[in-house]
Amino acid sequence: MRVSTQLEFLPVTSDLAPVVHNLYLSCPTYIALIGGETPSLNDIQRELETLRHDTRRQAVLLRQGERVVGFLDYKVAHPDRHSATISLLLIEESLQGRGLGKAAVEQLEALLKNRMERLYAVVYGQNEQAKRFWERMGFTHLRDSGPTLCWYLKHLR
Repeated sequence: MRVSTQLEFLPVTSDLAPVVHNLYLSCPTYIALIGGETPSLNDIQRELETLRHDTRRQAVLLRQGERVVGFLDYKVAHPDRHSATISLLLIEESLQGRGLGKAAVEQLEALLKNRMERLYAVVYGQNEQAKRFWERMGFTHLRDSGPTLCWYLKHLR
């Protein structure tokens, strides 16, 4: 069953840390793939506070109707002033494969199209599913930065 792919981007503030934490808890496969531990609520609160001080970094909750279905973390003017980089696209595990990630990326591309020339995406760990996702979205593998980080690139213009 496909779900509607219209998403609302809600800016994340530190008071929404429990919502972000619940998203991480709903994605145990992702945590296993990157070889880490699920961040604690305190870890997320600290990260969101750090985010508040970086004007180029954007974090949004992805909401479909009344339900939060994901989280998107990206940085504009990074690694150069004509580019943006997606560092995390996290879709609730039970909802993956329904077009929500695709919708989020397409909406972000539309937001950035007249401001940025390139959009990068990074993949952590041995996440073959994420690598295939970025390739299906029109990104090309750019380079590997060590054994656990891959960079993908898409030209927006």
